[in-house]
Amino acid sequence: MNTRPFIPKFLQKLDDRLLLNKPTTWSARTHLVLYFATLFAFVIGLICFLFFSEAKSYSNVENWVIFIGMISFIGFVFWVIFLLRFNVFKRYGNWFVWDGLKTFILYFVSIGSMVAVCFIPSAIDTFRANQQFGNEEIVSDINELNIAACKLEYNILPMEWGIDTFQVVPISVSNRVRPNDDDAMEEIAVQVEHVNTSTYSYIDSIQWESKQSNIDSVIKLNDSVFVVYECPTYVFVSSYNADDYSAKKILKSAEIYRTALRDFKKPDRAALFQRMEYFKKKYAVNGRYYDDDGYDVDDSYSVKISKKYLLKKINNGINNIVDKKYYWIKYWDDNLRGFYYTALIATLVVFIFRHSTAKTFFLSLLAALLLTIFSAFLIAISNGRESTILSYILLYYVIFLAITLTIFSSTKRSAIQGIGLNCLMFMTPFVPLILVALDDSLRTTNYNDPNYYRNEALYYLIAEIAGGVILLILIEPFFRNAYRKWYASPEQ
Repeated sequence: MNTRPFIPKFLQKLDDRLLLNKPTTWSARTHLVLYFATLFAFVIGLICFLFFSEAKSYSNVENWVIFIGMISFIGFVFWVIFLLRFNVFKRYGNWFVWDGLKTFILYFVSIGSMVAVCFIPSAIDTFRANQQFGNEEIVSDINELNIAACKLEYNILPMEWGIDTFQVVPISVSNRVRPNDDDAMEEIAVQVEHVNTSTYSYIDSIQWESKQSNIDSVIKLNDSVFVVYECPTYVFVSSYNADDYSAKKILKSAEIYRTALRDFKKPDRAALFQRMEYFKKKYAVNGRYYDDDGYDVDDSYSVKISKKYLLKKINNGINNIVDKKYYWIKYWDDNLRGFYYTALIATLVVFIFRHSTAKTFFLSLLAALLLTIFSAFLIAISNGRESTILSYILLYYVIFLAITLTIFSSTKRSAIQGIGLNCLMFMTPFVPLILVALDDSLRTTNYNDPNYYRNEALYYLIAEIAGGVILLILIEPFFRNAYRKWYASPEQ
């Protein structure tokens, strides 16, 4: 047994045992890749934990991802170098049932571990933000900030609510027009004396249903006419999605009015100033590109209050914290797809290279490039629709399948057959996605159907899963045998 630096004895014993008994498993070096990836992940995680100490600061995770991605790519290159030193397939070594599928999975696990390390900075960033700030804490602080600002600057706040009148109609009318129904206008004037009845807005039922969630107060005059009251803005600090995962909710302007301003009493200004200073230290952070408090030249009450208490800087810090806290909740599916497709494409390239000759592999890359250029030319001189592009891709897949099937009846090995086989395997996991996209572009869809986008996402998810499953099913009985037959045949 050879003694290797940085590798524990138990792993060296496992390595030697695999070399003697499972050469295909040993050649993938997955056990060593996982070991070094785990060590690297631990070091990166520790460094990120120490560096990401200020959750309110702007995130620079993308720089970390680029840096770690470069290191992972270097590791990938070294792994490929070791992979090329011993190829059981090309040396006609002992090849057992399911070894083709096992090899693909081992490659995927090895490459996936290198790709997964790149997601550690964002995961640590989210962990640190959740460690430093609670969901309820942020919402409570936002509400206290807004109420305190309103109490301190009560004398300059507007108290008159805006009023508008809407009539719900079957179709949407964008412009404000004078109604033809004089009786309806007279009814409005009688019921609400201070409403301006000279004009009111038409709105369709769908728009009205959407608008109701943002209405501060409403009076229903009849089944189709509504008087809407709009509260002045008393919310100076807020953050999108900040209360999505909190039992408490950010108070709207009307709620702040009812809570703190309708029955206003003179507050303890010294205590409120002290709280505002506390929030400055806790959340305030400068903008990235300009001084937030000196940039806005507007002289409105909201700008004056924001400048006086550095509320824009406070809002910057809160936004940064919320973005970090909920990043993985909001974008876990995008991150998962990024991981999956990066690992899948790299695995396909390595697997194809390992089962093909170097000449045929690079000819396959050249063929793919030429087909792309040719397709772009055809699209440019045709209608350029999405369905046309997808149809070309499916046509290429059928051609590659026909070329691949000739391998089983051929007595000679040709580069064209190898190119067809390589391209066929690479395209296989994406065919279900292409079919769903083609169907989606061809069929007539009712876009007013609220279930349309939900069902569309489901169909694409099923296609993604189906593509991976189909590839795994075909590797052992079809692709492995095709590669074996093609590689073992004499050259023309």
